[in-house]
Amino acid sequence: MEIKVREMAMNSYTVFASMLLIGYVISTPLSTIDETEECWTMPLYPPERPRVFLTLSPLAKSTAGGNIQQRQIEINWHGNRAVAQPGDWIGLYEHDPVNNPTLPLRQIAVDGRNNGYHKTDVQFGFPTIDPQLLIEDTCLGYWIGYIRNGVTISINCLKIRPSWMWQNREILGPVSIRQLFLPGTHNSGSYRPYNGHSSDTVFMRYLICQDEDIFHQLAYGIRYLDVRVGYYPEREDKFWLNHNYARVNPLRFLIEDLKTFLEATQEVVILDFHRFPVGFSQNTQRNRETHAQLVQLLLDKFGDFMVPSSYGSMASLNDLWAINRTLIVVYADDWTRSSHPFLWPSIPQEWGDKRNVDDLHKYLSGIDKKRYDSDYFWAAMAELTPSTMDVLFRPNDGLRKLADNVARNVTAWYRDLWWKTTSMTAVDFFHSTDIIDVAIDASLKRVHCSNLAATTLTTTPTTQHTMAEERTGQDRRRFYLGPRNLDITGSTLELTSSLSVTSLSPRMTARRRRTKNTTAVLTQNLPVTTIHSV
Repeated sequence: MEIKVREMAMNSYTVFASMLLIGYVISTPLSTIDETEECWTMPLYPPERPRVFLTLSPLAKSTAGGNIQQRQIEINWHGNRAVAQPGDWIGLYEHDPVNNPTLPLRQIAVDGRNNGYHKTDVQFGFPTIDPQLLIEDTCLGYWIGYIRNGVTISINCLKIRPSWMWQNREILGPVSIRQLFLPGTHNSGSYRPYNGHSSDTVFMRYLICQDEDIFHQLAYGIRYLDVRVGYYPEREDKFWLNHNYARVNPLRFLIEDLKTFLEATQEVVILDFHRFPVGFSQNTQRNRETHAQLVQLLLDKFGDFMVPSSYGSMASLNDLWAINRTLIVVYADDWTRSSHPFLWPSIPQEWGDKRNVDDLHKYLSGIDKKRYDSDYFWAAMAELTPSTMDVLFRPNDGLRKLADNVARNVTAWYRDLWWKTTSMTAVDFFHSTDIIDVAIDASLKRVHCSNLAATTLTTTPTTQHTMAEERTGQDRRRFYLGPRNLDITGSTLELTSSLSVTSLSPRMTARRRRTKNTTAVLTQNLPVTTIHSV
């Protein structure tokens, strides 16, 4: 009798322990999955306080007195889920307002608005950036602060972000390039500052897409360059950066600027030769010879920087840093690319050819849903496009006006809706948006959220795997870097072993010396991951 009672007690204990174990197996993944889902569904930026940022108006004009008005500083704030309080105000400063929120250049009352925008009369100008100082984020003389009860609760500044990949290498290094959100410029080579009346022709208004040269685009943080090249054999500079059929700048300018940047940093840049609108006859021997000349020029100037296309878009930043090659050259001519291992396949550009903001949003929203699971790069062209009728009947508008119409919407779309999934976004007059900060911060948050998902799928019992995968199937968008790409470290190691450095050519493995200048920067440097908060 005593033995039976003991056996019954043991059986009860076994049942109870099994129930506890089952409860652990079932409950643990749910909490982990909930944490992962919350990471993906929360706003890109912390909701506890409003976010502030500065942009530059793309509009420009000559005043009656002959002065040029351009690049006016714009004050922007976004409340996330924080509620504005009575007495809140925002200031534009020439000093960091963290410890001294007094004496703003301009002061704007929030007046209960959780989101807002104000264009000031303060002009930013064109500061020259020393290539020797491309080390870290550096403010360029103007700050914005959100002030509540005399205390600065949120700050930001106009800044360069010349080394954002390298600064965040511990987080972004193991991640494939495809899994990053890369900020880009549309028609990157069609740049020119506003020069007064010479820039006020109808032709120029509808020609120029950027007001920074290639070097400064990269220094501010752009990593995807969209270029179109024309060939003019009768000119001293035979290759030009075009906007469709119009010459804008010699290709030589891009080569010089890009090489200066690559030599000074460890940043990975994608250079997309997307079209060849002039001088490249289709399917002829002359066409092949012209392409051969262009490719040879690229190899001569960038050969030591170019990444072999065999690495593929799932190669990590660490993979490219390991061989000291940081330039991905994309080339749209299939025949030419087939015989050159350093030319990458064309990147699909999702261009909507839309005239208004609503139509562009609808188009980009559909593209985002279609492309989010793509293995290769793709670029959302987030700009409005004029029609022939616009040029004829709105001669005083132009691309600057169209950029101003859509810029604040583009910032909101990619900050609030599409930060999880976009591969690259190219814009006109990039300073008019916050796309650089949004892309960088989105890349960092993607890694964080995906690491949570990776923990769920790789460190919990089989039952948890099943439940996580089932939830993932219901909404794969929340697991953008997974489940198939969740094992980030493993995939990186696999790529590294299959592309052993010792198997590459001597030219490929030769490392360039990139000296880092440690000269003190006069303007204040802000930490990458805390730049938006106090």
